[in-house]
Amino acid sequence: MLRTTAGHLPLVIATLLLFGISLSSCATGGSKNTSSPPCAQPRPAPGKLSLAGLAYGPSHAGQDPTAGVFPSDEEIQADLPTLASLTHYIRIYNATGPARAIIQAAGANDVCVALGISLGRDPAANAAEMLAGERLASQPAVHALIVGNEVLLRGDLSEEQLRAAIEQVRARLGRAVPLTTAEPPEQWLQHPDLAKVVDFITVHIYPFWQGIAINKAIDFLDQEYQRIAKAFPGKRIVIGETGWPSAGPPNGAAVPSDENQARYLKAFIDWAQVHRVQYFYFDAFDEGWKVHEAGVGTHWGLYQQDGQVKPALGELLPAAAVLTLKVRSYRDIYVGGLENGFSLGAATSDHQGHWLTEQQGVLLLTYPAHQQWGGMFIMAGQPAPPGHRSSLDLSGYKSLLVDLRAGKDGQCVALGIKDRTQPDDGSEIRVQRCLRTQWSTVVLPLSTFTNVDLARVYVVFEVIFQGPSSATVEVRNIRYSPS
Repeated sequence: MLRTTAGHLPLVIATLLLFGISLSSCATGGSKNTSSPPCAQPRPAPGKLSLAGLAYGPSHAGQDPTAGVFPSDEEIQADLPTLASLTHYIRIYNATGPARAIIQAAGANDVCVALGISLGRDPAANAAEMLAGERLASQPAVHALIVGNEVLLRGDLSEEQLRAAIEQVRARLGRAVPLTTAEPPEQWLQHPDLAKVVDFITVHIYPFWQGIAINKAIDFLDQEYQRIAKAFPGKRIVIGETGWPSAGPPNGAAVPSDENQARYLKAFIDWAQVHRVQYFYFDAFDEGWKVHEAGVGTHWGLYQQDGQVKPALGELLPAAAVLTLKVRSYRDIYVGGLENGFSLGAATSDHQGHWLTEQQGVLLLTYPAHQQWGGMFIMAGQPAPPGHRSSLDLSGYKSLLVDLRAGKDGQCVALGIKDRTQPDDGSEIRVQRCLRTQWSTVVLPLSTFTNVDLARVYVVFEVIFQGPSSATVEVRNIRYSPS
């Protein structure tokens, strides 16, 4: 929560009075930090800002939750040191997918979580989210549950259906966790009875989406907040989302830019401190999958998708943690599953293609006997003949990393890549590696592939077998590294 002084009260007491937060620890175990109340806004680094709360979408480059492509546990763990340097309270939007990994990593970094239970028009998906949320609510790091996000705005559920969902979740919780739902101001004002079933109100206020110029944005936000406060006296009000995009087309008088994003962030934090308002700023990192939000969906992050703090915010915010930058700088191809935008296939000299399977984030290659050769291929886009192939620009990367192990020690395979102009005759450069039954990480310098145009890579990874003997090889964590 926001740290501020209040007259002569000590800092911690003022903070507790300000937001009414209990003293029960939010860590999932092992935490020894008892010097401040849980979820308290961290002390900022000299000359920098810190936030009372921050929305966190965990997707890295090439990932898309709508396509079921989620970050790995390693990627989530790498993000948390950066988040923890900026805030001690994050908001996430789903209880399925990577939610459990986020909550565990947050607890390990003394960060609390407002856990979202996503609701929509699909009853089965809603039931799965609610069940997952109810189970995760037992985790000490979970400090609140947000049941539904803008479902009334979208028309996905009626007020009665949303109220029933909130009451169902409350009835099934194993411990007391505050419950809310999140909507823009107009939805709260049109459905005032909804406030009776929530412990506090979570409202989204975006001057940008209302076409308000940057110099009038905070005045507009203040008016909207005061409207809600007047309509629901005595109810705690949290701003669940607000922010400003750094790029994209204007929305009326609202102009996205790096400078306007920095201006809005600073002015909003000042406003929230003066008015003692809890919030979750939107959002932590740019998310490349949000390409259908009026041209600005990919530009709301305070940090770029590669982890770098945005240039105009560099004087306001701490730099990302080294681990965050390292992991976010990778270009994942297959980490926990095939990343969005790639296709996977297998072939042999005898046209057999059913010896490739996936098991819990691992590619299992069971090369059949009595073949001259066989290959597993991961391609940018869909398979296509020369002249019609998609490609990926990997010229900014220095090496290809992959974890491999074999069914028996000494099994040898050839590894390679291919650009979109190279023929399918095996003439591309390949590197032989002999494997063991234990996992090992193979590092292939891209400078090895001297006949490949790295700006137009089509086959981003291949494993080639030779000869008539059957073989088993497992593959995981295929990614490109800038170092």
